[in-house]
Amino acid sequence: MSFLHWATRFGVASLAVALTVGTSAAQPVDAPPLRLEDAFARALNDAPGLEASLQAQRAAEAGVRQADRAINPAIELGAENFGGWSSYQWIGRAETTLSFSQSLELGGDREARTQLAGTGVRAAQRDNALRRQDLLFAVETAYVAAQFSAANLAVANDRLAVAQEIVATVDRRVQAARDPLMAASRSQALLADAEIAVTSARLAAEAARAQLASYWGGDTAFAIDLSGFTKPVSDPDDPPSIDSSPEIARAQVEEERATANLAVERARAQPDPTVSAGVRYFNEFDEAAFVVGVTIPLTWWDDNSGAVERASAERSKVRLEAQALRRNLEREAASVSAQMEIARAEVAAIDERLLPAAEQALQRAREGYAAGAFSYLDVLDAQRVLVDARLQRNSALGSYHRARAALARLSGAYVGVEPAREMSR
Repeated sequence: MSFLHWATRFGVASLAVALTVGTSAAQPVDAPPLRLEDAFARALNDAPGLEASLQAQRAAEAGVRQADRAINPAIELGAENFGGWSSYQWIGRAETTLSFSQSLELGGDREARTQLAGTGVRAAQRDNALRRQDLLFAVETAYVAAQFSAANLAVANDRLAVAQEIVATVDRRVQAARDPLMAASRSQALLADAEIAVTSARLAAEAARAQLASYWGGDTAFAIDLSGFTKPVSDPDDPPSIDSSPEIARAQVEEERATANLAVERARAQPDPTVSAGVRYFNEFDEAAFVVGVTIPLTWWDDNSGAVERASAERSKVRLEAQALRRNLEREAASVSAQMEIARAEVAAIDERLLPAAEQALQRAREGYAAGAFSYLDVLDAQRVLVDARLQRNSALGSYHRARAALARLSGAYVGVEPAREMSR
């Protein structure tokens, strides 16, 4: 096979399928492909943090049931006029009273504290949504890192394949006295450099897969699916909005909680009377009579105004914090959207201009080297430009997909993800 024929066969064609070629060495042999949806499912099915959120929700629901219960009544037994002096010795003239008392919450205390407890349930639900969002965002970020490492390993493998072919060609030319001995030594050094690059890329890919697998117990028997990484996805018809963000929803619940707490403090400012009724037994006459009473607290010194004022200020604070949060999220969403567009434009420019030019330069350098017009250093320089272009494309794709995941987190796009059965297992 002539060198020119080899260049034609492996030059452009190998670059077109480089991701496939490199992936075979980047992934475990015969490992099933792991899609992003599969990674989500595995992580959600092994998430103690989410189970803790569910337990917190159950605790809050129990708190609602407890808050909705009325104050317990009281039974009082008392004795008077016994154990004194003279005619009051012993119990001859004793008076014994058995009474039943009940505090009446006339200021709406029960309803107010029940509503406050209800905000705790909604807060627990929003906390669970936030934990799910953070977990899935972390999983997708790790998945993108694994894709990025696998794509770089594909580039390193392709570079190594070209270096091996160049070494074989240089050796043949040296043996035919067409190149000096130094050319063989230098090509061997470049081959060693390519092998070291492959080793580093492989270790990075393995570390990225292990990091991803740590979200479901460390099972790394899977291959990374690169189909969703090689190109930016098309823009949706409806751009995501932060209105559906779980963080916004959580802030709204905090405002509801502050409003409910203010209602509780206002209800506590209203005095709650206690009514009582019972029977009194007169031992001296062996007679009995009914007794009734009412106790009304006097708000002379403490009318709970300080607590009401504090609750009102806390509600204002929560409202201002919610406004600040929305603005921060809007700024972050605008920033990551800009990062996505920058990365998308960079990938498009590389695909339209840089990669075709670099591939053509490499092919012509190989053809010229085969014809004796160029040295093998010209081939290596052209290959370096092409490798750098592909690595630059991978870097831009990584930036794009990381920004897209960040935007999904800000807009609450992870809320609807369920731990469904993995389709590829």
